[in-house]
Amino acid sequence: MSDTMQAVTSRAYGGPEVMRLEQVDRPVPDENQVLIKVAASSVNPYDWHFLRGSPFFIRLAASGLFKPKNLVLGADVAGVIAQVGANVKKFKVGDQVFGDIGAAAFAQYAVANPEKLALKPKEISFLDAGVVGIAGLTALQAVRDWGEVKAGQKVLVNGASGGVGTYAVQIVKALGAEVTGVCSTPNVALVKSLGADHVIDYKKEDFTQNGVAYDVIIDLAANRSISDTKRAMAPVSKWVLVGFNLKNMLMGGLFGRWLFSEMGKAFVLKVAEVTSEDLETLGAMLASGEIRSVIDRAYPLKDTPIAIEYIETMRAKGKVAIEIE
Repeated sequence: MSDTMQAVTSRAYGGPEVMRLEQVDRPVPDENQVLIKVAASSVNPYDWHFLRGSPFFIRLAASGLFKPKNLVLGADVAGVIAQVGANVKKFKVGDQVFGDIGAAAFAQYAVANPEKLALKPKEISFLDAGVVGIAGLTALQAVRDWGEVKAGQKVLVNGASGGVGTYAVQIVKALGAEVTGVCSTPNVALVKSLGADHVIDYKKEDFTQNGVAYDVIIDLAANRSISDTKRAMAPVSKWVLVGFNLKNMLMGGLFGRWLFSEMGKAFVLKVAEVTSEDLETLGAMLASGEIRSVIDRAYPLKDTPIAIEYIETMRAKGKVAIEIE
């Protein structure tokens, strides 16, 4: 095994133009980590926010004030265990795994905490497993845990054709609820194919004005006001805000409890937690066919900047993958 590897680096904040394919030192796992030979990853809004260091609070919280702390981005990963630390009992060399490792997956090798990984079922490809991490975990926890979706409920997914939305629609159906997906005109057929009972083209219909009251709203677009959203909520209902919209996050975080003080209506704003148990759940659902990964495009490692540029257009259908030889 070579001591170096190819990786896409970002040594300064900026757009895709600051990213470079470089030969860098291969990471070495410590006694509690594993080394993964990466087969696939994916691009998430998470990545381009950290690439640009925007909003600015990201730099203060984790990313580095003047330059990035993480030379290599890429949270989602699927690949083969190439080396295990002395204290690792969960995996062995040769195991095929997938997960969300936080950073450094835009490379031929990456180190990871075993608790952020799960075994990849043999029924699914590296590509399908390599895109599910952040998006799948967010969808699963938003639907099952934060929204507490139950069979028979009316659930609306706003932003149903995106990375999180495509998984969320399928998970709602798997739980036996009636799902309405909201998307743009070109994506209506895709959302229907995922099992949505109803699809609203937001360019033609306003879900806050159609008189339907939903038990749970999984909001990935974060493009409607609080007052508009409340109009579409049933008397006992939840609004789960996932979309990264600073205004809505501040309004919801600061005033959500007061704005939703009326009996029965609740507001939830959370960030997904990476657990091996939930990754295993997603793996099992992919293997059984309950859900599938929707992949808009797949790029080779060297074209990661192009993938970032595409994801920033907000037009991707499902996930944008990175394939690594």
